[in-house]
Amino acid sequence: MSLKYYLTVLSPPDRIDQKINAFKKACFNRIGNFQGMNSRAHITLDINSDEVDPGSQKPKLIGPFYDMVDFIIRRTIIVHNIRITGFNFFSHGPAFRTIYAEIELDKETSDWFTAIKDLLMIKKLHPHITIARKIPVEAFNMLWPHFVKIEYKDEFLADGITVLEKEVDTKFDSYKVYKKIPFDRKLAVA
Repeated sequence: MSLKYYLTVLSPPDRIDQKINAFKKACFNRIGNFQGMNSRAHITLDINSDEVDPGSQKPKLIGPFYDMVDFIIRRTIIVHNIRITGFNFFSHGPAFRTIYAEIELDKETSDWFTAIKDLLMIKKLHPHITIARKIPVEAFNMLWPHFVKIEYKDEFLADGITVLEKEVDTKFDSYKVYKKIPFDRKLAVA
């Protein structure tokens, strides 16, 4: 039995990915390598691991779960406009910080994320797009004064979730698409 990681995300369009990658490259130019610097821009919804059946190559729990919620997601979660409103950071104890692009969580957007969180049975969700993940405080102190000066506002239409997978034992492999589930477009306000 092999084990795989499953990452459930909202993927912004390429133009947002390019902007986020430009911020990541600027960070790299100041502090060097950091975790996740080459990953595509995304909003993480959930991450799990699951055993994969050797015969069918399908995950034992994640596969049936997403097959079940696929029907509901397609009919109840509507396409939604996500607004990015600058930058913020998380503290990971006294030694590390994560810089991220902040998602505006007005009531409508907060309720929308709550509906997804409840449907996917996610315990905790803080929507954001990571720029520099879990960097030492010294590196954060070099970067943050620059991010404070940048006015970054953008928006994109979240039109579905993507479930990605990768082998647990392959540290440097990237995730590959396992399943895409679109949101309901006909209910979206133009």
